[in-house]
Amino acid sequence: MKKFLLTILLFLVPSSLFLSGCADKVQTVPPLPGTLPNALTAPEKLDTDIYFDSTVSMRGFTTLSAGNVYLTLPDLLGDLCGAAGSVKFYSFGEQIHALDGRSHRLFATPEVYTEAITAVANVVDAADTSHLSIIVTDLFESDSDWSNVTQKLRDKFFANHLAVAVVGIRNSFNGEIFDVGLNAAKFSYNSWDDPNRYRPFYLLIMGRDDAVKTFLRKFNERQTLPNDTGYLLLSENLTETASDFSNFELGDVENFYSDDTLGLEARVKEFGLDKFSAPASFAFVRNYEPPLGACPLDLSAIDTSTEIFTVDGEDWTPRSENDVRVSLLKDDRQTGIFLVKVSLTPEKSLAEGKLNFVRIKVMPKESGCRLPAWVELWSVNVDGSAKTFDGSKTLNLTRILGSLKDSVFAVSRPALMNINFVVTP
Repeated sequence: MKKFLLTILLFLVPSSLFLSGCADKVQTVPPLPGTLPNALTAPEKLDTDIYFDSTVSMRGFTTLSAGNVYLTLPDLLGDLCGAAGSVKFYSFGEQIHALDGRSHRLFATPEVYTEAITAVANVVDAADTSHLSIIVTDLFESDSDWSNVTQKLRDKFFANHLAVAVVGIRNSFNGEIFDVGLNAAKFSYNSWDDPNRYRPFYLLIMGRDDAVKTFLRKFNERQTLPNDTGYLLLSENLTETASDFSNFELGDVENFYSDDTLGLEARVKEFGLDKFSAPASFAFVRNYEPPLGACPLDLSAIDTSTEIFTVDGEDWTPRSENDVRVSLLKDDRQTGIFLVKVSLTPEKSLAEGKLNFVRIKVMPKESGCRLPAWVELWSVNVDGSAKTFDGSKTLNLTRILGSLKDSVFAVSRPALMNINFVVTP
């Protein structure tokens, strides 16, 4: 019985409980403050909800056979996402309708596209953030109210550390295009079998960072036809793999030594100090691997955000000042390779004799993050009577996707790396 009780007690002790201070007292370490970046381990099972825009403006993608990937899209998405978990299909216009059985295959026929109003915003409202959600649409929103869609994506996904991606595919088209210009004109457009005249449709993918990136990779691998395809990924994690100490390998270290007293998770490094009054630093090499669809970055200038907390009783108390410095030195011989050095003066940054937690976020400047080139090439702006309208392009695409990019910077600054470590007394 005593052995059984001892086993239970040991199991209940968190992995980061004990720290011996100068007076040999045991200190309880509360949970680390703030939210660490989401781990990038994909779940064993992931359910997917797929929403097809069934408004009349989408009908033209089903009418020609040459250069048509849209006709196979329902089966492709079902097979691709079904390998990871359950898949449910919906149609939407103003309202959302769940589909039964194999009826989603009817999206390859013109007859199902009868809705008059497009409300992507309603789909975003209904999306389950624990699932992967995919919206198939031409990015047309009734009353041109994409600002409402952007706000909903910002509040529901970006603000909760989730990702949004856009895949654009140019496809043959013969049908009607609506609400062009100030007079909301309607046009008939036929691409024939000319790839230069193909009209884009889009997949809007929303969910966990790892799930969205995995979908983009697998979808790209399954693309067998030569249709022009563009990818855009908007996430707070700008790298393909986790950008934290689970992937950093330390190089030169000054006045720090590695410590595993607390048994912290791999994303957080634990250091001790040789001398509190001496400068301290560590360095590591980081390989920047942009994921598929990542915005091109200018990494010549970066921003850093540093927060330091000290254990005070059972709470973490933020420190008001620090002199933490982060420098990136680019390796001109190898693309994407950087030497990262973190330096600080313990006397100016840390509380002596206490446990300190340092959280550093390294970020590109917003001005150095650009939309991929394909976005501008596929976008058309129309004024007045819409005489300049080009049916092979999407109305105001640059503005729509630019507003999404601005939203992720507004609420969840994308990071090149997250450097989280504790310094034990």
